[in-house]
Amino acid sequence: MTFQTPSIEEIRGRTLEVFNRQPCLWQARVAEAILQGNKDVVCVAGTSMGKTLTFWIPLLFRRPDGIQIVVTPLNQLGQQQVENLESMGMRAIAINADTANEKNYEDIEKLTYQAIIISPEQLMKPGGRFEGLLRKKTFTKHIIAMIFDEAHCIMTWGKFRPEYKELGRLRFIIAQRVPYLITSATLTSETLRSIMKVLDPHRKEEPKSIRTYTDRPNIKICVRKIKYPLTSYTDLMFLVPEDWKPGDPAPPKFLIFFDDIQDSIGAAKAIQRRLPHEYRERIAWFNSDMTTEYKESQITRLHAGEIWGLCTTESFGMGMDVPDIAIVIQWKATCRLTELWQRWGRAARAREETGTAILFAEKDLFDDVREEKRSRQEAKKRRREDTLIDSEQPPLKRVSPSINTAAGAESSNGRGGGKRVKKELDPAMDCLINADRQGLLCRRKVIEIYFESKGAGEFPIVDDAENFPLISS
Repeated sequence: MTFQTPSIEEIRGRTLEVFNRQPCLWQARVAEAILQGNKDVVCVAGTSMGKTLTFWIPLLFRRPDGIQIVVTPLNQLGQQQVENLESMGMRAIAINADTANEKNYEDIEKLTYQAIIISPEQLMKPGGRFEGLLRKKTFTKHIIAMIFDEAHCIMTWGKFRPEYKELGRLRFIIAQRVPYLITSATLTSETLRSIMKVLDPHRKEEPKSIRTYTDRPNIKICVRKIKYPLTSYTDLMFLVPEDWKPGDPAPPKFLIFFDDIQDSIGAAKAIQRRLPHEYRERIAWFNSDMTTEYKESQITRLHAGEIWGLCTTESFGMGMDVPDIAIVIQWKATCRLTELWQRWGRAARAREETGTAILFAEKDLFDDVREEKRSRQEAKKRRREDTLIDSEQPPLKRVSPSINTAAGAESSNGRGGGKRVKKELDPAMDCLINADRQGLLCRRKVIEIYFESKGAGEFPIVDDAENFPLISS
């Protein structure tokens, strides 16, 4: 029997009936494109806008034996999706290193589950159990789509998670053609081209692309200079009032992202010291060195308000759904704009909430500081040249000792190294930090241009303290 693709009206009506949610037009169009099954589909939409709903709508039209397979970068995200699906009355399972056992694979083959959320490591394990399933037409004929959630990770994490680079083998492993759904809030055209080269290097046609607004107007954006020594974390102390005492209102719920585990631990301990001993566990750190069970318990406590704030690495990132986080901070401009926008997107995920997103960047990354430094260097150079001209000693003889000293400094550290290489600043982050001095009236304009979105750039940049009284100096 030939499958008849439902209309947009039918898709919206069935979704409202079963999930009690009225999908937006773009969500219905994504579902329609998946159900048509003749093309790969790209969906780009802002964080918390509802991309995940598009994964499950097609299941409503392929009952009882349709399957959706979701490739997810984070185990916690996979478990979160399982819980959400089960709350909607659907059977789902997350397959990772802890759950990849024979019993679960037997249940998957028996079509016990409508949704399978799997890590790239388990999906692409050479000769693995899941690969065996994908080679069977009796199984693959039930697959509606292969979904790559947070698809930008295919490129950004491919260096240290090589299984992402192996995804191109899927087209040759799967027993029949299955459409791909590639989703993210942070896909540029260049990144998408690179992803498609990995996923389907021999593709004959371009995917169907559905893009919607990626801005988050309920999040206020702020960029601030780090004023105090980096290892003191003094700039972060505004999060917990100095005189806080039991009985006072809890501070706003917050996340602080770091690109160094030791930084996250140091900052958490510094903030903890502002609280009485019995309350210090309300501020915690969160990173990849922790067990899955511990991280899940910390997320549960954050949901419940038992934890007020986490100092975290990328481990608490994409798709993690805590609806009432009021403040999200990036400490130091050590990430790319793609990563920053994902992290900021953890704020105010409930649409009725408003949040604040802050980048605390190193002073020397701001154009005004650079210009001052350049002026000082030029003045110093002029004074040095004047001194050399006035001296009776030949210039070469005066300068040469300093050259020798510098050369010695490069090689005399006993480790064969020279100067410490500083991490290069992402050009898009540079534009965001210095938007006000580079002719852009709004930092959102940088986001709009970079992610090829629309509608941003309508609000002028004003003093941070005016925008955010909570952190005024």
